[in-house]
Amino acid sequence: MCLPIDLIRAYWARYAIPVFILSISAPIGRAQGTVVFHNTGGGQQLISEVRSLFIDASLSQPHVVFDFGFATDETPGPGAFLDSFTVTMQSTNQQFTAVYLTADATGVAWAPPTPGGLPLDPAAITAKNIPYPSLQPVLATKSSYEVSAPIPSQFLGASVNVFFDLFDNLDNRTSQGWFNNLNVVSVPEPGVLSLVLAGTAILLRFNRCPK
Repeated sequence: MCLPIDLIRAYWARYAIPVFILSISAPIGRAQGTVVFHNTGGGQQLISEVRSLFIDASLSQPHVVFDFGFATDETPGPGAFLDSFTVTMQSTNQQFTAVYLTADATGVAWAPPTPGGLPLDPAAITAKNIPYPSLQPVLATKSSYEVSAPIPSQFLGASVNVFFDLFDNLDNRTSQGWFNNLNVVSVPEPGVLSLVLAGTAILLRFNRCPK
């Protein structure tokens, strides 16, 4: 069976190409931006960087994406009160708050339970290891990630503030937190992408016309 070439072109224009574009909007291989970083040891207990974003309510499956890293010379121990780096989203009226992660010498806690905060599913957060940038000082333990995380519905259609907070316990061990490439993207439902790929396979099967 041969399908008209116009039908195939129409399918790709209406369904396959738009979904493919959405599927590659996820944070895979994003261009490197300017790294913003801070070190502990300056006598300031909390060092904060704040960035504002508008969350378009028309986006399908909106996700916040960013790169971040944490490094430290501290070592975990029983009862230790460690330096940490936390990423938080908050509505501009401070009504809603969502904590995406907290990193310290023990590792990263994804979507840690926070009293009064919006619940997030740690399994819904995608984190891919990336190389740690060349920052000074060079510390003993370090990790960095490319992150994609869903945005709670309470933030849709509004401006939000994203906080990158480096907490210093004021000991004599240095820690470092950094971030870049903060953005909002639309991520298609996996089922939608699967249906489009299945439709493409069917079209290709029935378009094997005899020469």
